[in-house]
Amino acid sequence: MSQHLQTFSLFLILSATLVVISIFIALGFYAYPAADDFCMVSGVEKNGLFSHLWEHYQIWSGRYSGNAFYALYPILFGFFHGYPIIALILILLLLLGASFFLSKIFQIGQFSPAVLLVALGFVSVYLLGLRHTASSLYWMAGALTYQTANILLLFAMGHIVQFLDQQRISDVHRASLLWLLLIIVLGMGTNENNMIVLLGLIGLVLMYKIKSGWQQLSPWLLIMLLALVCFVIVYFAPGNAERESTFPLRHDWSRSIEGSWNMGKWTLMVWTGNPVFLAASLLLPFTVMGLKRRSHRRFNISWLSIGLLLVATLSLPFILQFPAWWSMGGWPPPRTIDAIFFVFLLSWLLFLGGLTLAVQSKVKKSAKKTKRKMLKTGALLLSVLLFIGAISINGKLRRAYQDLTQRAPVFDRYMQDRHAQIYEALERDQAYIKVPAFNRDYPRSIFFNDIRTDPRDWRNVCYAQQFGLQGIALERRQ
Repeated sequence: MSQHLQTFSLFLILSATLVVISIFIALGFYAYPAADDFCMVSGVEKNGLFSHLWEHYQIWSGRYSGNAFYALYPILFGFFHGYPIIALILILLLLLGASFFLSKIFQIGQFSPAVLLVALGFVSVYLLGLRHTASSLYWMAGALTYQTANILLLFAMGHIVQFLDQQRISDVHRASLLWLLLIIVLGMGTNENNMIVLLGLIGLVLMYKIKSGWQQLSPWLLIMLLALVCFVIVYFAPGNAERESTFPLRHDWSRSIEGSWNMGKWTLMVWTGNPVFLAASLLLPFTVMGLKRRSHRRFNISWLSIGLLLVATLSLPFILQFPAWWSMGGWPPPRTIDAIFFVFLLSWLLFLGGLTLAVQSKVKKSAKKTKRKMLKTGALLLSVLLFIGAISINGKLRRAYQDLTQRAPVFDRYMQDRHAQIYEALERDQAYIKVPAFNRDYPRSIFFNDIRTDPRDWRNVCYAQQFGLQGIALERRQ
């Protein structure tokens, strides 16, 4: 009976997480390019890939790999034809990164059912906790800058665990070090949050290895040196100063500290008050113990490390918001908050997982195994039902489903009509065009930005350049 209930519980989790992920993937097929997407693509077509990326570095941003990802994507997959699968690719890579990291922690096969099920749960909780899916997942410029950072962070942490394991048994592979160096270089150039997190992780490993001797320490010194070089490349980019000059309240210490503190409190309450987050936290101990039963690793986790991890986790919402407040002097964009949420969620799950393993090692085994097993199975089923209930009432999922079934198809037909009107104008050699406004409710889950009524707006200019027009404008919305 107990085994049947456990199997049923796992089936419920699998079904719920697949529904969540399927809805967010399906929505991506209704997404359209917006804002910076047109500027980047038209700039690459006009100036060439490397010349435009260098210009971007000089006048806008030092995020060398983040910029390169969304400059290369249209070349590899096509701009309009490749856009609908951005969310699909990123969600699959998030799942792959999560399963890789879990497999290295527990020394289990990356594609084992238990690992994949936990990875599905992790990605689902993250998607349902996003503040702004439109810019964090479906807008190419934002998604390929921030989600690639999350993916690289998962792979970096997995490779760090793997390299530490190899050092422990004196079986270091040069290929492992080269992979880790490559991932660090790419990750450091995605965005500032990921850059800080990676530097912090490498610093912690250096502190851990400081007394291990030169042979053990030297690879980590090399990794830290390379990470610092990447930090200098990003931080001292001329484009950063150029962009920051447009924010009049930048570089104000008191304002930055106060803003980071106030918004950190707000985001922390929002994240931890989310029913999906709370239910997932209740469910996590069962999943951790399930992975441990299949693991070949012997866990010896100190209470000090658990306490430090809790402090670090609760500090992340405050620390990682400071760079945005410092550079802009105001609220960070939602996609930045979603990037911080990813790191917070990952750290929180590591804390709860470590706490579970530490408590389990101290608990004395009861003689009444059958009764204990039934109680655990009942608690597991209750946690699963709470998790599914939390998912069913999640506002993000409800909006996504409503957009998928109602608003997105209408918006898709409108955009196809707009493109048809543009192509007809081009056939008639019409240089300027005014297109109708969308007078319905936008699918907010995927809609990020659009052209304006003023043809001189930078969005309109980039849009027109991409289509080969001299100018385009939007009619006023009724």
